[in-house]
Amino acid sequence: MTFQAFIKKLVASLKKAVSSSAFTNTFFAISSGVLVGFVIMLLTASSLSNAVNGLFRLLTGGFQSPSMLGNVLFSAAPLILVGLSVAFAFKTGLFNIGASGQFMIGGIFALYVANLVSLPPVIHFIVAALAAIVGGAIWGFIPGLLKVRYNVNEVITCIMLNYVAAYTSVMAVENPAVYDRGITAISIDYPTAEIPRLGLNQLFPGSYIDMSILIAIAVAILIWFILKKTTLGYQLKAVGFSKDASKYAGIPVSRNMILSMMIAGGLAGLAAAMNYLPANPDYFRSFSQINPIGFEGISIALIAQSHPIGIIFSGIFISFIKKGALLMQFFGFNKEITSIIMSVIIYMISISAFVGQFIKKRKLMKKQKSKLIDQRGDANV
Repeated sequence: MTFQAFIKKLVASLKKAVSSSAFTNTFFAISSGVLVGFVIMLLTASSLSNAVNGLFRLLTGGFQSPSMLGNVLFSAAPLILVGLSVAFAFKTGLFNIGASGQFMIGGIFALYVANLVSLPPVIHFIVAALAAIVGGAIWGFIPGLLKVRYNVNEVITCIMLNYVAAYTSVMAVENPAVYDRGITAISIDYPTAEIPRLGLNQLFPGSYIDMSILIAIAVAILIWFILKKTTLGYQLKAVGFSKDASKYAGIPVSRNMILSMMIAGGLAGLAAAMNYLPANPDYFRSFSQINPIGFEGISIALIAQSHPIGIIFSGIFISFIKKGALLMQFFGFNKEITSIIMSVIIYMISISAFVGQFIKKRKLMKKQKSKLIDQRGDANV
């Protein structure tokens, strides 16, 4: 397949997704969430104009300046990759609620390589990012293996491994070679391992943007291609639809289930590399708490209906709303209103999916009934 043919297929798939009922349901859900958020603002605001201004800042804050837009894209990169981690497992019939743990372990692997290994620039970043992928894949391998060998529900093992990852990070950062006691975090002094900026910070002056957003978009397209155009993707989705039918067709079910969780874990690990290796990184602190980014990944995957290309836009949307929430606080509103908006969006998507399945089932039953009546009429003639 030529590159031009690939781009045409990608654009056609995107047009089909936009024209589908799933896109309509998502747009309706987002609109409902914003409306509920505005109602809450009206109830808590001192005046109508204050509520309108707060909503305006929420919806336009990300566009306020080139630096703000650059920071929206910068923050969206790890969110997109975590969303892909959850969505990939969804597509293959598994629920990867352990993305937070995989993210934390991937972060430890990346930061250890960044701090303890000496390599030239760019190469150092690539090696650290690959280490993060390996760390996340290992953490994804464990629930996959337990699911295959002992039929242990992956939701249970993933939740437990999230806590194991949190406490493991506490022990891991005690290594004096990487632990910065001044800021109680793994040291962030690793200039050769930083994510290259490729001049994007000049395109968005004053922002922290780097090539992480380009990496996230490229990975999303790659995941779409794997699931849509490859034998591996077909097998993974087939296992998700029906394990028995896949086994009957000769597809190695156990191998594909483990591989699915490893790929999902690797994506979460890569998200950690995009989060902790920039020139302006998050601090990896030694707290025995689960990083909430994995649960944000679930929201991103649900908003995009688990479509890899849609996750690019849903990840940017979540980042955009977060930046707008910071500006909304200047009008006296709590930024947690955005959490309520996101909850409403998820509920509306779930309800619309249920209603859609109900309507589809009713139409199918009506069609079968009509067909049966026609067959009886022909028999009587």
